[in-house]
Amino acid sequence: MAGTIREQLSDFRVHEVFDQTFSGDGEHLYLHVEKRGMNTRDVQSILARHYGVSRLDVGYSGLKDKRAVAHQWFSIRHPKTPQRPKHENFSILDETRHNRKLRPGHHKENRFHIIVRNVPQSARLASNALQQPIPNYFGPQRFGHQNNNMHRAIDWVDQSRPRIKNADRSRHLSVLRSFVFNEVLATRVRGGTWCSSINGDVLQGDFPTGPLWGRGQLPTSGQALAIERKLCEQHSEVCDALEWVGLRQERRALAVQPTGVELEQEENTIELRFALPKGSYATVALNEYFDVKEPSE
Repeated sequence: MAGTIREQLSDFRVHEVFDQTFSGDGEHLYLHVEKRGMNTRDVQSILARHYGVSRLDVGYSGLKDKRAVAHQWFSIRHPKTPQRPKHENFSILDETRHNRKLRPGHHKENRFHIIVRNVPQSARLASNALQQPIPNYFGPQRFGHQNNNMHRAIDWVDQSRPRIKNADRSRHLSVLRSFVFNEVLATRVRGGTWCSSINGDVLQGDFPTGPLWGRGQLPTSGQALAIERKLCEQHSEVCDALEWVGLRQERRALAVQPTGVELEQEENTIELRFALPKGSYATVALNEYFDVKEPSE
């Protein structure tokens, strides 16, 4: 089913959801921010300059899409001014205090409100859409426009991993780890085993997992281990690079279950509301049901 997302900035909304409460006091100022058409790291830099601190003293829990209206929290350690910043592309919704820095992955999930436009009027989305598990791929945002992040990461590996800025190296490692995971998941999807366990699987909840590659023994065995070893052999230089930098083996679920799904369809527009665990991608969920296009494509 064809459809267009992000035709308007407000067509793609995301809200961070926490399962903890903030203490209300402490050395870290917590800001609930609505950003529009900005990267999370851009907001981080602006907050650092405004409050007179280093970027390392500005924390956030998750990277949010640039082409979206996103509500997310930031923390600032020992801000030098009580004045709130003013910016045309983001605003402060609320503030509080907490005794710890906000770090990646501290939130529980992201709740999305997405409008898909230009859907053929004859096409109807099933009422139970998004009610089933979906493959938990890393989305195209991770790999950059026209796969540029992936190309840069592979170039770094091909050049024998030269010394580069820590931020660039971290980005390369994240991309390469995501690539290996997606390759394992794609193999399991082709085999019809991405959502059900096979011999030797390691589970997270009800779902089998795939590797976030690093040093150490794979915890899988049997058939699952054979698949992961084969993919590592096919991409040995990538896996060697991830081990060389000292990353440890981690796991990520191969499937994810959207929750809180609401769906409204009217003529050529479909409005969707649903939540995904942190680290899962709404665009991946949409691609299970739509041949989605974006205005820039």
